[in-house]
Amino acid sequence: MDAVRCGQCKTPLDEPLQTAADSRIPCPKCGSTSRLTEKAFAETISFRALLGMKARKPGRKPFLEQFSGASFFWKAQRWVDRLMRFDKRNDQYQEVVTDPETGTIIHKCEEPLSKHRGHGDARKKGG
Repeated sequence: MDAVRCGQCKTPLDEPLQTAADSRIPCPKCGSTSRLTEKAFAETISFRALLGMKARKPGRKPFLEQFSGASFFWKAQRWVDRLMRFDKRNDQYQEVVTDPETGTIIHKCEEPLSKHRGHGDARKKGG
């Protein structure tokens, strides 16, 4: 909300924001013609997060990795919820991609981690 106040006593005034200094009516409370103008702006910001964790014994490679949260789904050109889990101890891979608006599962893959090949960093590079 836009507002004009007296620059001296801060009394709210019924005066347009762009009133020229020589056209201002003195403040009814203190007589000042100085002005304080307030202009309000509003915007919406949204945040998305992808959290990851690794479980390991000291000095060793992780035996469990998991990522969960927002991920951009390039095929559909929109944000989705994604869970990825790499469990080396139990030889399990899990990935679930869900539409955050409807809860519909877009993609689901559960298989032995040892059989999960040719995905992500393991893909053959073109060239």
